[in-house]
Amino acid sequence: MRTQILSVIAIILLNSCSKDNATETPADQLPPITQTGTNTAGCIINGKIIIPKNGVNSTSGQVVDGLVVHRGINFDNTPYGNDHFAIDFSNLKDKGNSYWIYVHLNNVLNGVGNYTVGQSNAEFWSFASNNPQILVRETFNGVSGKTFLSSPNSGTITITRFDYPNKVISGTFSATLYNQSNTAETIQVTEGRFDLRI
Repeated sequence: MRTQILSVIAIILLNSCSKDNATETPADQLPPITQTGTNTAGCIINGKIIIPKNGVNSTSGQVVDGLVVHRGINFDNTPYGNDHFAIDFSNLKDKGNSYWIYVHLNNVLNGVGNYTVGQSNAEFWSFASNNPQILVRETFNGVSGKTFLSSPNSGTITITRFDYPNKVISGTFSATLYNQSNTAETIQVTEGRFDLRI
């Protein structure tokens, strides 16, 4: 009798767990949208969750960061934010098909607010277009494939906190990007978020 009761309890617990998982959306698996400098980021690209994870260089054995923050040389001078700010992130730990994403602002002098995404020139850091842009590369086991670029008015980067004295910048982003080699092919970047110490 005791064995039967334990079996019934186990079945009930398993069913309740599978129901909880069934209702979980991809957005639920991303880090929460915060503004406290948690050093988190993530987004969904064509339904695939992208969360930065560190990897290991196969030659040197050194850790390779899955989340990198870039600031131009004048960003930290007054007026604060008067140079490019960018993040790039990818899952460098897990193998298989994935994406690498680059989110760029030419400056954050306007502070909190919406920045309309413009045309990407497929360059990075100080060589990037002098406008907000998003760039994505498909990857397979860390090897780059197709490159997808933002176009004028194709998305938004929203800064929700820019607190230079406390070294925190947070925001959200989304965009539709086109394949650099085949403009008819597009991908959707949704639910983007970052909350960083700078």
